[in-house]
Amino acid sequence: MELFARLTGIDENSLHPKFKLLRDEYCYIGAKKIVEDWASDFIDRDGKLAIEFQTTFHSALWELYLHAVLKHLGFNINTERNRPDFIIQGAEEFYIEAVVSEIKSGGTLESERTHDDVLSMLSPISSRQEFSSLINEAIVRQSNSIQYKLKKYTGYADANGKWKKGYKETDWVDENKPFVIAISSYDQINYGKEYIYSMLALLYGWYFDPETGKFSKIEFIKKPGTQSEIKLGIFNDENFRDVSAIFFCNTMSMGKLSSLSKSSNFDPMFVMNVRYDFNPPFFKIHEVSPQSPEHLLDGLYLFKNPNAKVAFSNKAIKASGLMEMSVDEVGFAMEGSFRPVVARYCDLLGHAYKELIKATAASNYNDTVAELVALADRDDKSRGAVPPLLFQTPTYFIRIRRTLFALVVDR
Repeated sequence: MELFARLTGIDENSLHPKFKLLRDEYCYIGAKKIVEDWASDFIDRDGKLAIEFQTTFHSALWELYLHAVLKHLGFNINTERNRPDFIIQGAEEFYIEAVVSEIKSGGTLESERTHDDVLSMLSPISSRQEFSSLINEAIVRQSNSIQYKLKKYTGYADANGKWKKGYKETDWVDENKPFVIAISSYDQINYGKEYIYSMLALLYGWYFDPETGKFSKIEFIKKPGTQSEIKLGIFNDENFRDVSAIFFCNTMSMGKLSSLSKSSNFDPMFVMNVRYDFNPPFFKIHEVSPQSPEHLLDGLYLFKNPNAKVAFSNKAIKASGLMEMSVDEVGFAMEGSFRPVVARYCDLLGHAYKELIKATAASNYNDTVAELVALADRDDKSRGAVPPLLFQTPTYFIRIRRTLFALVVDR
């Protein structure tokens, strides 16, 4: 599929700013090549992906990324039907519906992002006010997107009372197979700082307090600027039992494309990730390079619904090391071999002062004088070999105990 060809009826003013950056800017040559590779064998069943990629951008980019992920995992994708977005065939058949959460009408646009916003990636969310401002907005936008896609699956009555047939009512969808929603966040300027906090609250009702470093269970938040209540812990709601799990990412951005390009070829961008590690200091600094690459699956998470009608567990996903989140009678658990991406800093000029950038991030996130720990060195001494990927190691399993709300590491 040709994504960057001029399309009839689409003028320059209708093109998305990020599309024009990929098309025109030298610093995104590698990132452009990544997207072109993803699109090379993508089957556009609706015949509108190129138009959406050029004009609205995010939803098309997210579908291309998901297609690349599914290929990487070795899945067989049915391309004969145009809905749901991805039908995975085989012994472990399941369905994926993709969606993005966008900036609200009247919200601050990404074009108004300042250098201070970029630099904010070097510091964690530190106050309750900052946290609620950022995460509550994310929760609202993501809740809307998830509910919209759930209705597509189950069916719904329109404004005139007419029933709109859902995917599960079609003759090619088996409602005894898992249904998964895949959501990518672009819902505010600093969506890259949302991490997994919005999902933990929205899906399980676990709301983080950055001033104490602990979680608490709450049932509602106030929609920002209103008195309307937004329900949390929706995986405990009977109405959401049709959703077996949710794929989530808040880092599928231009920075991700540059990072993947940087990982395999020369790329002019400086890319640095802040990664959560399960051993102290907990926040490790990852300068992306061919020797220390970012993986396609980095920053992608799977949240399982403990109350789903059809539970979701997949051998290929588990074997891949993708980070899976779940809840059982003990508490919340994270399992996988990819260190979570807490934040990403991407800057064309960052090479000139990269040591300062890395030291600043290490100090701010670990609340200490910078200690740039080389994870590969630590693993080399403790295990006798450097892992194939610097930030992918044998699977770790951590829990947040329901009673203590504290991290306990089990291996």
